[in-house]
Amino acid sequence: MLSVTYFYREPRTTGLSIEGIFNSVKACLKDKIEIKEFYCDPNLSRYQNTMKAGKYSSDINHITGDVNFLALGLKGKKNILTIHDLGHYETLKKRSFIQHSIYKFFWFKYPLKYIDIITVVSQFTKVKLIEYFNFPEDRIRVIYDPVKPIFIFNKKEKLHTIPRILHIGTSKHKNLNNLIESVKGLNVHLDIVASIDDELTKKLKDNNVSYSLFERLSDEGLYKRYIECDMLYFASFYEGFGMPIIEAQSVGRPVITSNMGAMKEVAGKSAYLVDPHNAEQIKKAISDLISNKDMYNDFVSLGRINIHNFDCNKIAGDYLSVYKELAND
Repeated sequence: MLSVTYFYREPRTTGLSIEGIFNSVKACLKDKIEIKEFYCDPNLSRYQNTMKAGKYSSDINHITGDVNFLALGLKGKKNILTIHDLGHYETLKKRSFIQHSIYKFFWFKYPLKYIDIITVVSQFTKVKLIEYFNFPEDRIRVIYDPVKPIFIFNKKEKLHTIPRILHIGTSKHKNLNNLIESVKGLNVHLDIVASIDDELTKKLKDNNVSYSLFERLSDEGLYKRYIECDMLYFASFYEGFGMPIIEAQSVGRPVITSNMGAMKEVAGKSAYLVDPHNAEQIKKAISDLISNKDMYNDFVSLGRINIHNFDCNKIAGDYLSVYKELAND
């Protein structure tokens, strides 16, 4: 049986998106491959973790993301790296030449020399990868993220009297600012999954926006928020994939998302697409979904069709094909 070692960043209790993705993949592959795991030790330096990683190599070594440097300890092995997005790389490029140069060399240019195949979670990220690092296209595979089995369909019989809009994340690129601008004067309630800073708190209060905060949610807690909401707002400025899109669609909630990048790729025509910079477009999308029951139900139905592209067994099969391809190379 083919042996695969999954290499992870240090263990953590929150921010488990990468781990969650591959926990789902591993569950689908448990009878098809021998699975081993390596987690970076937070008490060791990156150099020490890199040297330690080399002792855990298997037939195939899969670096799952956010620890690209581990490839330096896997020289001469058959290695796969998953890249989820290049957002931090692009942010540093605008912020600091020195930091960007160091990050570019030690996180990408040098480690990529020891990677046989890169998997990316969207065509959008693939294009960026080729643009920035000229990585050979024939060694890149686009494999989408799977939706977790916990996010099962839960029919919405009717909207709340005061419609509830779910928003996830408060980093600048998550675009909560324009959501606040959009709902001024609308009788709606925002369920915000994240902590918010003083500036956002002030803006919510100054604009008399009703809201609730939910922090550090488990998958079960997040699933409950999807059930309770009437729609998901996820019109970010930048995403490498956009997991909440398919989570909300799996539960049976319509999605408002951006008409650009990976979000448009993941959602296709199954979501209400808006210009994330245009608060009036966002406001119209919210108002349309509240007032037009047929439109609401159509987006729910289209979403349920769309999620078939992200079925866990399908995605696991895509990874298995890559493992076999590399093993036989």
